[in-house]
Amino acid sequence: MGALTLWQYIRDFGTGRLARLCFIDQSPKLLTDSTWSHGIYGDFDDSRSREMVSWLEDDFAEGVLKLTAFGLNARAREKYLSGASGWEKSRQALRTLNPGPLIDCWTSLTAADYRDVLAQINVPSMLVYGGESNFYGEGTARFVANQIPNAVLHIYEGTDHSPHQWQRERFARDLMAFIDQTC
Repeated sequence: MGALTLWQYIRDFGTGRLARLCFIDQSPKLLTDSTWSHGIYGDFDDSRSREMVSWLEDDFAEGVLKLTAFGLNARAREKYLSGASGWEKSRQALRTLNPGPLIDCWTSLTAADYRDVLAQINVPSMLVYGGESNFYGEGTARFVANQIPNAVLHIYEGTDHSPHQWQRERFARDLMAFIDQTC
């Protein structure tokens, strides 16, 4: 959710105090509709979002895991269905959280639309997307890259919504090269 927070900051305050930016696997508008297909899964409309909220209210941890597992990444779905230990660790961690404020956050984020903010970004920007993102297809990455002037786009093949975690060394190299290049 860091990208969404940053886009809100840019909407509110501009880029005057920012030198360079890095966005990781995010769409500027989460919900899809008849005019926007670059949100979650490419087909996650208001009706699906309301269903998601009901999942979160019933069992917050499982709702979050379902959102991640039943998206575009088949490997994530297989691991979830097989009860892999990483999913169980995430489930336990999510169960320690107070769901109320997080559900409110989800509702706020799904109401947001930052597409207009992208063209306002006038500082060097690096975009990193997972080639097997749970949430977004390559079209989302290309849309964001085309809207931010002079953005540098990296698609990390074989990674999900967290490409910077799956390919840490590559991400560190790419980020340092981006920072060095723009100094």
